[in-house]
Amino acid sequence: MYDKVKKYVQQNRMLDGCRNVVIALSGGADSVCLAHIMKRLSEEAGSFEITAVHVHHGIRGAEADRDAEFCKKLCAGLGIGLKEIRRDVPAYAREQKLGSEEAGRRLRYEALRGEALNLSCAKIAVAHHMNDQAETVVFNMCRGSGIRGMRGMLPENDGIIRPLLCCTREEIEEYLRERDWRFCTDSTNGEDSYARNRIRHKVLPFLEENINVRAVRNIAAMADRMARAEAYLEKQTDKGYEKAAAYIGDGILLKDLEAEEPYIAGRIIRRALGELASGLKDIGEIHVDAVAALINAKSGKRADISRGMEARREPGGIFLRRNKDGGRFAPIEISLPCGVIDCGSGGSFEFSVEDWNKEEKISNSIYTKCFDYDKIKFGLWLRTREDGDYLTIDALGHHKKLNQYYIDEKIPGYMRDGTLLLADGHSIMWVVGGRISEEYKISGRTKRVLWVRYGGLTDGES
Repeated sequence: MYDKVKKYVQQNRMLDGCRNVVIALSGGADSVCLAHIMKRLSEEAGSFEITAVHVHHGIRGAEADRDAEFCKKLCAGLGIGLKEIRRDVPAYAREQKLGSEEAGRRLRYEALRGEALNLSCAKIAVAHHMNDQAETVVFNMCRGSGIRGMRGMLPENDGIIRPLLCCTREEIEEYLRERDWRFCTDSTNGEDSYARNRIRHKVLPFLEENINVRAVRNIAAMADRMARAEAYLEKQTDKGYEKAAAYIGDGILLKDLEAEEPYIAGRIIRRALGELASGLKDIGEIHVDAVAALINAKSGKRADISRGMEARREPGGIFLRRNKDGGRFAPIEISLPCGVIDCGSGGSFEFSVEDWNKEEKISNSIYTKCFDYDKIKFGLWLRTREDGDYLTIDALGHHKKLNQYYIDEKIPGYMRDGTLLLADGHSIMWVVGGRISEEYKISGRTKRVLWVRYGGLTDGES
């Protein structure tokens, strides 16, 4: 078995460039086997050091204390360092509203990563094996996972290596028995309160006894094929996402999805949702399908997505945004003189008031505008749109609702809520980057002029 593990480690380049390995050591058969094998690999390679980490979960009382003491003696015998870390898993589970199994898993990996960060060029070795892989695949399948979930655990992922993934539980236990190497048994492993334990004790044995004696090995082999398929599909998704996705304000516009294969289009959508939500937790096929249904929908059609996201069909594609505020920000009152106002992602504005020189040229720049300062009635604000906003469209004082202006100018819906406005009450002086109001234009009676420069651009620049 050692030769098989060594070959598996080399094939997957698990230890390339590695100078330290942090071993997750529980004291159970799998982790004890891992410690012995990694020690031998270290001695043969002479290129990396080993440190073991044992996490005491604060549960199982004397049994947990026994495991901690066993790990100390094992590491002393192997001549490797041990760091024991104590965590109160029940308290953490209550605080985070998690099951004890998930709480323990998070705290273990937190401890392992913390130790790895203290060492140079370190990787974390965990003792997952082929049976664990089969359990993971069956569990993910029952949850409705796609190809990514069906690939199970990878030999190496995010700095975590799994040298025993090529071995079955039976091979590991036989390897220990042949050498008379002792290990601890966690009494909770025999319980069926956890879903994974029920798969381990009931589902997989049933499959091996009644369907195929090689069921575990075949499921693990399928996971490997799925991992290769997922790697290929990820490359295709990368290409499609690069073509389709445009980041606009607080959202993402997905263009030309109808030209993609439906499956790749779905993966592109999932990628975009993950980008907006900073992760795919709680994002399922139902949410991807809701967005995909907009690909051939009429403009204006909407879909509410999990975690406060919204999708809307626009003439240019499907616009996804984090929330229904669409990038709006708190209005900013402009008190003159004020110099430069920084609106964050909305850019910066420079304001100045000067006596009007009738010989001076009125700016025609898109980003520099001048207004009759004395016509401002209610005060000057930078904001996004509100109900009741309007533009004065001619010298006679005729009004046009701001929303109608957006429609007439064919401004996409995904840009409307985030467009900056210079406003005097509900009278819009300037749609930034667009039209200014006729009401505030410079005339022969103008005495003072308000100059507004957006983003530091000057006349004639674009």
